[in-house]
Amino acid sequence: MGTLEIEAIHQQLTDLNFIADKIRLVTVHAMPAEELSKCTTTPNESFYNSYMNVIYKHAQRYVLGYICQDPLLDQAIIKIGEQYFDPTKQANENFQPYQFAILTEFTIFDMMKHAKKNKDFPPDIDYLFSQKKHFKNIII
Repeated sequence: MGTLEIEAIHQQLTDLNFIADKIRLVTVHAMPAEELSKCTTTPNESFYNSYMNVIYKHAQRYVLGYICQDPLLDQAIIKIGEQYFDPTKQANENFQPYQFAILTEFTIFDMMKHAKKNKDFPPDIDYLFSQKKHFKNIII
């Protein structure tokens, strides 16, 4: 996966109807092996299938955004402390750190509240557009 220049990332985000200047870019790192094994124990299990275990037991935030590749790829990752991790990619691929454009982060409380109200759970990029009024800081 090649890295994109910041201008290309901003252009693709703008093309997707986001306000690129308000979207933060971070680097997603590899988790320590013992932490990764707590997140996913089934081979080829996606983060979406194992999110309950990850979010409620091992992460502090559920993060939605885009992997900065060409074209951008929507993805959910997790945040622990000040670092971002992608247990799905790390468990299923030859993982290399990559840039990630953060659209929003949900706390565990947000996730629990959302789960009770909405069957489309966990939230994804489509959810953000369906709740555009709450994300007008990043959505055009």
